[in-house]
Amino acid sequence: EITPQLIIDVVADHFNISPEDISSANRSRSIAYPRQIAMYLVRELTSMSLNDIGLVFGGKDHTTVMHAYTRINDEMQEKQEIYNYVTELTLQLKQRSNDK
Repeated sequence: EITPQLIIDVVADHFNISPEDISSANRSRSIAYPRQIAMYLVRELTSMSLNDIGLVFGGKDHTTVMHAYTRINDEMQEKQEIYNYVTELTLQLKQRSNDK
């Protein structure tokens, strides 16, 4: 099973930041962007509600989660690099969940 914590751990590892940073209130781009990718992946790969996803990410509002999802989804259409990141992370997550 792919859990929100597994997604946070894999995204944090990929971007060389700590899992705690992803759930923090830090709004610097080096933290906020990986957080948005993690929120996108949680939305895509779990059945969690927007509110529940927001709680996992340090009590963010559901509209913040919607914004993150929409932004990453749009960027994946426009930028091959972002599409590749998200695809690679999704494959890693599926691999790790199968290893357990």
